[in-house]
Order: sequence, then C-alpha cells, then structure tokens
Amino acid sequence: LLDARGVQSLRALSLAEESDAVADAGSVADLEAATSILKRTRRAMPVQAGGLSSRTNHSLDDYLLALDTLTNPVVECGALADTPTLAAHVAQILGVSRPAAGEMLARLEHEGFIRRGVHKDVLLTPTGRVQADRVLRKQRILECFAHTTLGYGLEECYERAREIAPGFDDEALARIWEALGNPEICPHGVPVDPARARVESRGLLALSSVPPATRMRVERLDETSPERVEALVASGLAIGELLDEVVVNVAAGMVAFVSGGTRHSVSLMLAGSALVRSA
Repeated sequence: LLDARGVQSLRALSLAEESDAVADAGSVADLEAATSILKRTRRAMPVQAGGLSSRTNHSLDDYLLALDTLTNPVVECGALADTPTLAAHVAQILGVSRPAAGEMLARLEHEGFIRRGVHKDVLLTPTGRVQADRVLRKQRILECFAHTTLGYGLEECYERAREIAPGFDDEALARIWEALGNPEICPHGVPVDPARARVESRGLLALSSVPPATRMRVERLDETSPERVEALVASGLAIGELLDEVVVNVAAGMVAFVSGGTRHSVSLMLAGSALVRSA
C-alpha cells in the first residue's frame, strides 16, 4: 500500500531469495549484510505477478479475475478477507502500466462493476461480484477441460483456460461442463462454484503458517503461477495429499513435512501458495 501511494520508506529489506547467510544471521547487522544485494530493489508486498501477467493484452474478464484475487484472498490465518485494493496492485498483477490499468478500471467503474474509496482504492460492487463469479466459474470449468480433455499439466491449465475462454459462450460452456461429468472442483482444488469456494475457504491455512507437528491435508494450490504450481508438485504437494509432522522453521525459511512416508521440505515463500486444512 505504501509503495502504491508513493510513500517513501526509510529502509527496504527483502528476504525473497533463500540464503544460508540469512538463515545463519545472528543480528540485524548480519542480516543486513547478508541481504545487501536484495536491498537495492524495492518490492511491493504481498502482491506478486503470476500467471495473470503472462499476456500483454487483457480483457475485462482478466481484470475481474485479478480483482477477485486481490480483493477476496484467503489469508494465512485461515480467514477470507474482503478488502479493497489499489490500481497499482491491479497493474502489477497483470503486468501492465498504471495508466492502462486506470483506463480499464474507469470503464469498470462506469459500468457499475467496481466502486472507489477515498484513497482511490477499488472494491467490487454487488454487480461486479456477480460478473466476477460468472468469469470465475467459466475459468474453472475450462481449466478442467484443458487438464482432463486437452491433456495440459497442472501448471499449464490455468493459462490455457484463459487463452481459450473468449471462444466459448454460455451454451458451449454448459455443454463442456456436462461432457466432463459436471466436475465440482477445478484441477487446483478450488470449487467450480465461486460462492461455495468462498464458504469453504474459511478455515484454510497457508502451509507456511500451520501449528507445529500437525497433520494437514492439501486442499488448494495457487493456480495463477505455473512456476509455483510446478515447484509445489515437485516438492511432494498434491491435491488431497496428507502431510504428517509439519514443522515450520522460520529461521531457516523452510517448511518440512512427511508425505507418502517420505520427508520433504519447501521454502516458506513457496509454502504460502499451498492452502491446507487440518486432517
């Protein structure tokens, strides 16, 4: 928020990259020395550009997907946040300029899909929520189609669904959903019905914030970044997988767990992209 509003910070410190020196730092001075290179680049957090930014031309539906991601997130403590966002965050997640994002947001505001607060923050209106839910349901059905029928991997099906979405009207989408056997869950574990997805989001935890030595079940993986999905699966995480002996080691920046009788570990940053529920 401070970056987006142009507020000058006194000092920027990023732990975005894993480092043995960071893990071994015993004081603030050691920590700053270990991250001296990283401090040269300021990063707005927690917004991260993911799969949504892989194209340069974005439709109104792309903006609604981005706004849903930013204004309706599942936070690490297990709550579903309903919070406004800023045009700068929308621009960042889509990989477009702020003027381009501002122009499209002005159109969305004119059509009654969003409203703006006193600080130029953005929130979906009830009309916008209905439209966003339509887009989300279409996206998740087409993810199932891309994964099940077209054979795209888990890390590819989100972007492939976005690419083919303009070619399907409501009737074609209904036929695809029926032909697929009316799937209720997308390949990344998110319910196809957006209202159900929001209800079931309550109680989910990021893997990076679970209590020590607990048993969890993987329920959802971050669908917007193919790189993160691929890395999560390579780390032993899969939808429905049971994780035993989960231990979060903040000092080392890692999360360790046992899956299928094998011990695995994943970085804290990556673990934040896996949502789990107590088993």
